Amino acid sequence: MRIGVEFSKKGMAKYISHLDLQRTFSRAIRRSNLPVKLSQGFHPHYVVSFASALALGTQSECECVEMAMSEDVDLKVFLFALSKALPQGIEAKSAVVLKEGAPKLMAAVREAEYTAVFSDCDFDMIKEAVCDIMGQAQIAATKKAKGKIKQFDMRAMIVSQQMSCDTLVMRLVAAPSGSLKPDFVIEQIRKRAGELCVSVSRTKLLAHKDGKAVDLLTACS
Repeated sequence: MRIGVEFSKKGMAKYISHLDLQRTFSRAIRRSNLPVKLSQGFHPHYVVSFASALALGTQSECECVEMAMSEDVDLKVFLFALSKALPQGIEAKSAVVLKEGAPKLMAAVREAEYTAVFSDCDFDMIKEAVCDIMGQAQIAATKKAKGKIKQFDMRAMIVSQQMSCDTLVMRLVAAPSGSLKPDFVIEQIRKRAGELCVSVSRTKLLAHKDGKAVDLLTACS
């Protein structure tokens, strides 16, 4: 039995690194006494994997983690026990049984949706900047990967952007082959619209099914 969990990561918890998040869930599992499988070998660990690493300092409403269970467990019992064991700022929101044969969540995820809320800014200039970015055929950018500087086309990794009043909703590639952090997009807007006061949250993780982007847990359950 594999269980997929959607959880939020907000407040001071947004400063918990991905590695520390793994430790946080391991401690929560121990406290909850849930029958999560342990790996084999000299250093056994819980069979737990996260769908997509979240950039440090970014809040999220929709993080997803899967756990392999050593025995079947009622979802309500599971969710209640896990929720009680998690620290402040991390809330287990829902749990589903992942269907047999479904890929791991980290293999199925294809896109991430982010919501950026601006304040004390010229919203018209931001909208113009967004339109200019979407109108580009290519936008060269660089990032550090495994100690090396890698150049890539970030425009190809922006699925969509929609601006309404003070809020920008971005859908960005988030796949095993590579992901685009929202910071890259915000920096491109800043270059065109000047200094920004902005708060960014991740609001959806999506898989592709029948040619459409659908909720990750829904696609795998």
